Amino acid sequence: MKDYVDQVIKAQAGDNDAMAVLLQAFKPKVIAICREYFLLGADFDDLIQEGMIGLYRAINAFDTTKTNLSSFASVCIHHHLQTAVKTANRKKNSPLNSYVPINFEDSDDEDKPANVVIVDDGSDVEKNYIHREMQILAISKVKNILNEQQFKLLKMFLRGDSYIQMSNACNLTTKQVDNMLQAIKKKLRTIKGEL
Repeated sequence: MKDYVDQVIKAQAGDNDAMAVLLQAFKPKVIAICREYFLLGADFDDLIQEGMIGLYRAINAFDTTKTNLSSFASVCIHHHLQTAVKTANRKKNSPLNSYVPINFEDSDDEDKPANVVIVDDGSDVEKNYIHREMQILAISKVKNILNEQQFKLLKMFLRGDSYIQMSNACNLTTKQVDNMLQAIKKKLRTIKGEL
């Protein structure tokens, strides 16, 4: 790949045109890397956007004296996408974490029922409900196309477990884990449009 040192120096100095040139030049690399990831409940475009953020950060952090931009960008894009997958997975219970709490005000009189006070914390209950239902539907579709061991591996992968941790938990070699994850990704691509 072409050496972009001059463009990087300009971009780091605040030249938006140089940054745009770099982002455009490395977008195919971002797309290629994004094909290795799957984000449950997100579109491929969302992954590309996360990858572009990783690329942007790589350009800003790149040291032109140490390595080439292509290698450094690849590492940064992978790290950013892995973080995005882990973060998305942690939000799987977001409807529970952003519910509208109900506070019960105590009453001294046993015959008198406690007052219920609904606290509006600004969360969108309808949106949270729809999001939870979509997650349940997506998980159901995924469970239908994966066997029990594949589903276990997918959960471990999304949680960020290493290949060694997955191989130990499932009594597989790391190569078998890798092969199964590739097969899982292929199966998930078949239902991507339905999620």
